[in-house]
Amino acid sequence: MSYKSSSSIDIRAANLTESRAYLMMKTSLSLFELNPEQLDSHQCEELARVVGKTEAIQQRVLASAEAKQVHIEQHQLDKAIELVRQSFNSEDEFRTALTANQISVDGLRLAVANELINDAVLAYVSKDIDPVSVQQAQDYYQQHIDKFTQVARCEAHHLLITINPQFKENTATQAKIRIGKLANTVNADNFEHLAERHSECPTAVNGGYLGLVEAGQLLPELNQALFAMNDHSFSQPILSEMGYHLLWCKQHVEKHQVPFEHAKEKIQQALFQHACKQRQRQWLAKICQSEPLN
Repeated sequence: MSYKSSSSIDIRAANLTESRAYLMMKTSLSLFELNPEQLDSHQCEELARVVGKTEAIQQRVLASAEAKQVHIEQHQLDKAIELVRQSFNSEDEFRTALTANQISVDGLRLAVANELINDAVLAYVSKDIDPVSVQQAQDYYQQHIDKFTQVARCEAHHLLITINPQFKENTATQAKIRIGKLANTVNADNFEHLAERHSECPTAVNGGYLGLVEAGQLLPELNQALFAMNDHSFSQPILSEMGYHLLWCKQHVEKHQVPFEHAKEKIQQALFQHACKQRQRQWLAKICQSEPLN
């Protein structure tokens, strides 16, 4: 976001009705993954509360002296509009949502522009926050050492054949036969390929990769089997309520302390963001004294 650019655009007078409709639509999708017209009465009340507060704060931010110091560029607005568009499955769905919420294309641009300016103002008021030093990060690390203890985990892949009597290839008998054949075939060179081709689990698109799994994250049957396996080993078929599973235990990672050097950058980023948020909240509280922030 830039400050004081002669080639920037400066839009703060969005039609209030359309601006509110945009906030209603965006907040409803964020909170409930539903459009406003799909909400029940309790959800509508919560939506109205959140949007009312957001709208009141945004109006105060846009009317502040600091807002006169920031501008957004045309390409930034275009990119933000495109992100809104991409949050829908298709152009038709996007247009339908705008129509359903009585938001014109111009109204959307004005509302999103005000949203960008609001964010730019918050960035502006915290622009002089000093970077977090290595010593500050190290002090935090030492004072919160428990946060940097990594529990034991296991890196694993997974292959699933579901049981579904509605499909002949997924009856209990056929599923058991299919998983048995795969169990006799899998190895380190072909597991990912076989998972992509045969697994009926969403992880199939990534070769059945589960990542680093903590105890208790998987189904009880899988959890018990996985954490009893050796590194670089494959399970026999495991039956659960979902169907038959095969597991590939790539490696166990024992409980350990994350070294400071590995955590330093994330600590610095987190502390810096926290300081920025604190400054922004203090500033917001000041301009919203007549309506204190919770």
